[in-house]
Amino acid sequence: MRALARPAARAPAVIAFLLCSIVAHLVALRGASVSGWLAPPPRESAQVTVELIVPAPPAAAPPVASAAAPARPKPAPRARPRATPRAVPAPAEAAAAAPAVMAPTASFADSDPFGAMLDLADDDALPAGATDAAAQGDAAATTGSPTGASPGAATPAQHADEQGVAVAAAAAATTPAAPLAEAPIVVTPQSGTVHYRVHYGDPLDGNVVATLEQSFEIGPQHYRLHSEGRAQGLVSWFYRGSLVQDSVGTVSAAGLAPSNYHERRGDRPPRSATIDTVQGEVIFGSGRRREAPQGVQDRLSVVVQLALLRQSRPAQFEPGATIRLSMLGNSSVEPVDWSVIGEETVNTDAGAVRALRLNRPGAGDDPAIDVWLALDERIVPVRMRVTERSGRALDQVLASQ
Repeated sequence: MRALARPAARAPAVIAFLLCSIVAHLVALRGASVSGWLAPPPRESAQVTVELIVPAPPAAAPPVASAAAPARPKPAPRARPRATPRAVPAPAEAAAAAPAVMAPTASFADSDPFGAMLDLADDDALPAGATDAAAQGDAAATTGSPTGASPGAATPAQHADEQGVAVAAAAAATTPAAPLAEAPIVVTPQSGTVHYRVHYGDPLDGNVVATLEQSFEIGPQHYRLHSEGRAQGLVSWFYRGSLVQDSVGTVSAAGLAPSNYHERRGDRPPRSATIDTVQGEVIFGSGRRREAPQGVQDRLSVVVQLALLRQSRPAQFEPGATIRLSMLGNSSVEPVDWSVIGEETVNTDAGAVRALRLNRPGAGDDPAIDVWLALDERIVPVRMRVTERSGRALDQVLASQ
């Protein structure tokens, strides 16, 4: 019985051992540890959501009603002195703006001894003058109607009287004043021919580059001027052309009044201008039209007109005075100021001649022009000099007459 009882008592231990052995083998085969079998399952991570709380904007403060300022009584308008209308000037003479001049040439390299002598005027026209807008505005304000009535304001009858006086004053102010009576220009009928030598630089150096012949026919009612220049010396090898100028027109108590001007230089296209005194305009060969101011002169007649003015109105030619003449350019009309320098002596082939020197200052690319007018009855200059900005000069001196 004991032998049977022992195996029965040992059976639970054997079974437990066998179970432990089986578990150990399973763990070894699966590569896991007992803790892996016995460990509790992992917990899922809790998701945390964060919401930002934006503070609400503060409520707008209710508008505070400000105490209304007491209304200030409007003072009675004071009577304002009415401005005296200013005179409206007559339209100004045509003036030039951005002129394009013929390039002055006075050196052997340029091979044109007459180029600079033609730069007496610019190419582009100046805009015609306009009336004074400010003066018109003042006159309009003076004659304007009242906008309302207030205590102390003028009565309608008084206002009408004032308007009538203002209109009359404006009309009197805008009426151009009658020009001062000037002595008529005395033009003596005459004719002749003069010769000049054109020097490059100082005439004392004797560097003659061209000769110039001018003829004039002045009649009681008409005139004709002709000028022709030719290169001389070394310059003639490079410049074989000539400079030809013609001016024709009428004669009156105002002096010379050109009607046609023609110019031809070398093989270049000729230039011309016709002055229509009926329409009061200049018609250039290019077809351009410009206003013709009273007394306008061309490049050839201007020096003769200056001589006639000096002989008839010597008081206007005191040293320091300025003589203004309108001149024709290539396609423009512009005013040109001549300043009176004073008397000087000019040495010519015929001897020393007393003359009055006038100067047109250079401006921009325009050369300076000096003219010497004889103090006797001659109507052609005894000397003329054209000086460029670079200092180069062409000097035309009387050789014979």
